[in-house]
Amino acid sequence: MIAPHQRPAERSAPASHTPGTSRSLWSGALAIPALLALAVFSAVAGLIATGAAAPASLVPASPLVTWGMPVVIALHHLGLLLAVGAGGTAVLLLPGPSRREVTSLAAHRGRTVRIGAAGALLWAMSSIALLPLGGLEAAGAGSGLDVWSIALSGELGKLRLAVAIAALLAALSYALARSTVLACWGLAFTGIGAATLGLVGHAGGNLDHINAVNAMAVHLIAVAVWGGGLLVIALITPWLDDQQIATTVRRFSPWALAAVIALAISGLLSATIRMAGWSDLVTTGYGQVVLVKTTGLVALAGFGALQRRRLGDRLRFRHLAATEGLVMAVVIGASIALGRTAPPVPQEIPAVGDLRVLSLVGYLPPEQEFGPATMFTLFQPDWVALLLAVTMGGAYLAGVVRLTRRGDAWQWTRTLAFVAGCIAFAWVMSGGVAAWGKFRFDAHMVQHMAMMMIVPPLWALGAPVTLLSRAVAPRTDGSRGIREWVLAALHSGYSRVISTPPVAGAVFAGSLVIFYFSPLFEMAMYEHLGHFLMTVHFLASGYLFAWVLIGVDPSTKPINPVLKLITLLVTLAFHAFFGVAMVSATWLIAEDWYTSLGMYSPERLETIQVRGGTIMWAISEVPTVGYALIVAIQWMRSEERRARQWDRKADRDGEAELAAYNAYLARLHGDDAGGEATTGDAPAGEATTGDAPAGDAPAGESEGDPPARS
Repeated sequence: MIAPHQRPAERSAPASHTPGTSRSLWSGALAIPALLALAVFSAVAGLIATGAAAPASLVPASPLVTWGMPVVIALHHLGLLLAVGAGGTAVLLLPGPSRREVTSLAAHRGRTVRIGAAGALLWAMSSIALLPLGGLEAAGAGSGLDVWSIALSGELGKLRLAVAIAALLAALSYALARSTVLACWGLAFTGIGAATLGLVGHAGGNLDHINAVNAMAVHLIAVAVWGGGLLVIALITPWLDDQQIATTVRRFSPWALAAVIALAISGLLSATIRMAGWSDLVTTGYGQVVLVKTTGLVALAGFGALQRRRLGDRLRFRHLAATEGLVMAVVIGASIALGRTAPPVPQEIPAVGDLRVLSLVGYLPPEQEFGPATMFTLFQPDWVALLLAVTMGGAYLAGVVRLTRRGDAWQWTRTLAFVAGCIAFAWVMSGGVAAWGKFRFDAHMVQHMAMMMIVPPLWALGAPVTLLSRAVAPRTDGSRGIREWVLAALHSGYSRVISTPPVAGAVFAGSLVIFYFSPLFEMAMYEHLGHFLMTVHFLASGYLFAWVLIGVDPSTKPINPVLKLITLLVTLAFHAFFGVAMVSATWLIAEDWYTSLGMYSPERLETIQVRGGTIMWAISEVPTVGYALIVAIQWMRSEERRARQWDRKADRDGEAELAAYNAYLARLHGDDAGGEATTGDAPAGEATTGDAPAGDAPAGESEGDPPARS
């Protein structure tokens, strides 16, 4: 997307603050209110075009809501862009002050993080301001009701409060940050808040609930990454010299390209859900605003693809950024109008009669009954999960191709395992078990077992971290990219704690009891956020368990294979006994949820639950055997490598260690003959009886030590 021809130097001095620089800073600061005003104007124009600005007949809206809400939402979006853009620019894009100061926030990186703190605070305050406005909108003009109570009693108000809390945490992290580590936490909180925004508005009550919410979350994050990065880079340009600008823009290019692709796919999916057909683009006000937004996004993509390739200095970049900023303001204004307008296709279904199942789940149960065959023949697409599976598989294959072209070897079995894991992930999220997962407990249990025991081991055997570290060039300018952040996280103190086999086994098995024997499972059925967190947790805990036991990626410290086997047997034995506990349970798990669906009688629900517990009990045996075989094979290969390493060492030094050991035995024999032998005369680290094992090296020798993992 962005490809300046010159290659930046690894180190460069910060730009000096000249009078021209001060004027540039002031012009950048004054440009923000102008862009904000343009966004508000576009939003109001869109509301008028769609008819959303007309007063409601049943509950007349206050003028404060009609005309004040677009202004507050525009401030909300501005804060979001600044928070995401500044955090991402400081953490991932800007070059560092020196090669040694990797996490320093000196000079321009520190100022950029402070911009993020101001943006996150604006985002938080505007999110809080939306609460009484939302309550006033629900109560109507002149009702005299407590708008705060009304706002916080509804799901929308709670979500806005959650977004405000995430934004406040991001602002606090940015404000207190003295290194890029805490700034990275601030960026993580902004990502959580942006994803939560997907639940607000039409997506939260959509018919195709899963796809609508996921598409909206991806759409918002993509806009924040693209627009926020562009805005912040334009603001900090006066602080940077030409080489630093070129480096930052070059690193921003793949993120911008990914954001464009994500915007196109998520926008198409959202439009498909909310409009009945292509004719709605011209026959309805909602469709016309969508058309304006789409045209603006296409124009932005064209600017990025055609003009940024000829970037050579800061003046051209500022002119391009100004042009794109104007178009982006119009696009954001159109988005505000769409969020305040009812789409052509109604998005909410009353939870009554035959529509109750549709309103709770978002789609009707399949016509084919659940069984072994329908698990592989039904298709209930989760388009974002499918996109994620394709992206992960494509990125992995691209890394393998890069290694191959460079002449480096990469085992085909690792590629096969990882790609198979991506295919299994797509099936888990969109196959027959996903189609029936919210209607039947046994289908959910098959899906859950696959999430923990099929997908993660395949990913772990693919060694994705090793591939990342070999395929991506390391940075040498005092900054961290994705490669450096992943490796830093794996070598952190937190990783050292959770990567021990007992802890990984406890997380793997203990979370089952907490999740299924508490209200968390039922919450995951009712709430999309709970379902999303459930999916992430079980995939992550399964991957942690697989990485510790059979992973190819190196761990932070060597793990005894015997400890691996003990952890495996204890954990999966507990897993099986937990299945027995489910079979023996005298109560229904998530009874309110399955009763609300009204699809099966209580007796049938009990039978389905027993079947689900049996599935958990039986399926755990197969992975146990597979894990044990892989651990044993890796153990034998590790011993073989250790033996080969010692053989090579003996060839290099002429078997000096064996000669020293024989001389030591000879001294012992001579001392015994003279009556002066003492077993304590053996050098530290050497064996005193019997033949020396192949792996017993004298103390202090580290040459030939095998790596922690294969």
